[in-house]
Amino acid sequence: MLIQPVILTTPHRKANDVPAIVAAFAGHRSFAEPMVYCDERKDGAAISTRDAIRMAAASGCHVLFLEDDLRVDALAPEIIAGIEFPGDISIISLCDMREVCEYAPAGLYKRHPLGSDGRGWWGNQAMLIHRDTVAMSAREDWFSTRIEKSLGIRTHIIAYDDNGVNCSDIRLSLLVHYHGGERSSYAVHVPSLFKHIGHDSACFPGRLMGERETRNWIADRRKYNVDPLAG
Repeated sequence: MLIQPVILTTPHRKANDVPAIVAAFAGHRSFAEPMVYCDERKDGAAISTRDAIRMAAASGCHVLFLEDDLRVDALAPEIIAGIEFPGDISIISLCDMREVCEYAPAGLYKRHPLGSDGRGWWGNQAMLIHRDTVAMSAREDWFSTRIEKSLGIRTHIIAYDDNGVNCSDIRLSLLVHYHGGERSSYAVHVPSLFKHIGHDSACFPGRLMGERETRNWIADRRKYNVDPLAG
């Protein structure tokens, strides 16, 4: 089965940042033609992520969801094509910032969908989403009363003062937690196959990169002569 890539972007990044990401997967035997969803209406990350996944859901495939502020490693397509979902995993993060320690051995690390602080995982930069979870997230309400009342959303609104329009990661983690069924766990792939390079945050202007640095970036392992896929 093909994997459907979808890249979420904004009008000011679409022309400059997206073509290289599209080119990494276009024409690859394991991937459908990449889709691009642009938040033309400036709805915010939560709505635009939901709508991008809904657009890709029509393929009936697993979905590779990518934000536009990424560097793609050359090995990423081949490695992703070979990933198999364990039975209870809904989403596999391919760009981790806090769920797995730096310098962790290569592997797939199972995590609770609400992340290390119990409020929701952090970052939707690069995710391989199982087709069952794609269908669920296209069907369920990302803004239900249950989600709006969750500790993660309430804390986010206070911390970021954005009325919750940009916390796509917390909302998706809650959907997996509440509606994931047999696939209610989350996993992190080590090494990270994508590097977050969004120094200028579209959602939270002025926030520094430090808290959003990619851990276990595959290219760093090569730089230090470490087999990037060694367990």
